[in-house]
Amino acid sequence: MSNIPQFNFPLFISAAADIRGRGIDLVSPAELDAENGIDKQATSSTDGDASKLSSTWAELLARDVKIVADQVQGIIFLPNWHKSRGARLEAFVGLLQKDFEFMAYKGEALPLDPVDREDVLGAIYLEMI
Repeated sequence: MSNIPQFNFPLFISAAADIRGRGIDLVSPAELDAENGIDKQATSSTDGDASKLSSTWAELLARDVKIVADQVQGIIFLPNWHKSRGARLEAFVGLLQKDFEFMAYKGEALPLDPVDREDVLGAIYLEMI
C-alpha cells in the first residue's frame, strides 16, 4: 500500500466488498487501518508516504503478519501485490503455514484464480534480485 496514492485504499475497499459479496469472509488491512483512524490520513495522501502516518509501517505490518500467522487460512492478492514489501512479507509468512491458500483477485465479478505456492515464492524472489 505504501508509495501508492491513497495507499491503494479505494482498491482494497472495492475488492473487499466484491469478495464478501461472493460469500467469502476476509480481513482487510485497509479496514483495520480505518478502525485505528489511519484511513483519513491514508485517503488524503497523494504519494502514499508511510512516514506521514500516525502509526509506523513496521507497526502496521507487524499487526498484519500476526494475522496471517495466527488467524487466516489464505491470502487473496490484489494486482501487482509483488511490488509491495509488506505483501511480499505477508506472502512469505503464508508460505510458512501448512495448507495455506493463495488466490489472485483480478477485478469485480472475475473469478479468483488459485496461485501456486511456487509462483508466490518466485514472485517474492524476483522482486528481491
